[in-house]
Amino acid sequence: MNQFTTQPQNVIVVGDAFVSPDTMEQAVRESALCCENIQKLFWGPSDKQAFTARQLKVERGGPEAVPYADGLDEAIADADVLLVHFNPVPRALLEKAKNLKLILTCRGGLEHIDVAAASERGIPVLNVIRNAEPVADFALGMMLCLTRDIALSHLKMRGGEWCKNYYNSDFLMTLSSHTVALAGIGNVGAALARRLLALGVPVIAYDAYTNPEKLAQAGLGAVKLVDSLETLFEQGDIVSLHLRLTPETERMIGMPYFSRMKKTAYFINTARGGLVDQPALVEALQQGCMAGAALDVYDSEPLGADSPLLQMDNVLLTPHIAGTTVDAIPRAPFLLMREVDRYLQDGVTDRVVNAASIH
Repeated sequence: MNQFTTQPQNVIVVGDAFVSPDTMEQAVRESALCCENIQKLFWGPSDKQAFTARQLKVERGGPEAVPYADGLDEAIADADVLLVHFNPVPRALLEKAKNLKLILTCRGGLEHIDVAAASERGIPVLNVIRNAEPVADFALGMMLCLTRDIALSHLKMRGGEWCKNYYNSDFLMTLSSHTVALAGIGNVGAALARRLLALGVPVIAYDAYTNPEKLAQAGLGAVKLVDSLETLFEQGDIVSLHLRLTPETERMIGMPYFSRMKKTAYFINTARGGLVDQPALVEALQQGCMAGAALDVYDSEPLGADSPLLQMDNVLLTPHIAGTTVDAIPRAPFLLMREVDRYLQDGVTDRVVNAASIH
């Protein structure tokens, strides 16, 4: 046991259009965290479409890109614990947090938090991968729709066509005849790999932060690791992107990779639009570097009505909904506090994303 479970803590929760402050408060009160006061704030617009536009600014520009919640400047001075969803936590805010000992966020991405500044102050940051399962389900669905022309044939029938031949009819195969290549095998990639292996689909992966021993421990020993992204794009029949967006990975996936793909291969992105050089993807599709693509995320959202992607039969497009289910986002604070309880009570540190520690 430690100070967080034995001494009353001043807690700030900052909700938004997708995760309400009331839900956050309930999750905290049901946890092992000892609370004295819980102050609730709200960040961003209540309209979800307007919120998504602001969210994209944070994902691309970091915690300094947009203002944090009104009232947080004053509240943070006496806070021991800060719980946010998408509210930015920049260095300037942390400099005002004289008593802050713990930052919690109920999402997997950390673009909205200055983790380096938190580490300098010895403040741990704990997060939770709330939507790995929904995104893995969605990516698998995209693979089936794309390789078997499910969505495309539906559109043809709605348009009055009884179409039996498609752009990929000459190389149409069952899913298990494809080698799926995962660019990144973190939480989402691992969840997708488990589904694919259960269906008898060969899976290869590239991830600079794992090794065969770690995969075996996670029950993914059947996944073959390759030595580079270049090799991954060359060998995959379906290449599925599951990397984190950072300054180093922004627009990283472009023609040098697309040009290596098999002409019968497919490209899928349910991760972040900013990872991909979208004009290069359009060019690769137009030049026949690959058979087709399925995209849930884009370099600018919503996707413009004049995008050439909308004119291509071999492209499946969805409006950034892979992680959106009625159960995934609302339950995120409870999933997070379950991880916090494990950390506070058992010292489990798999969700601590900086070098600080709790004493």
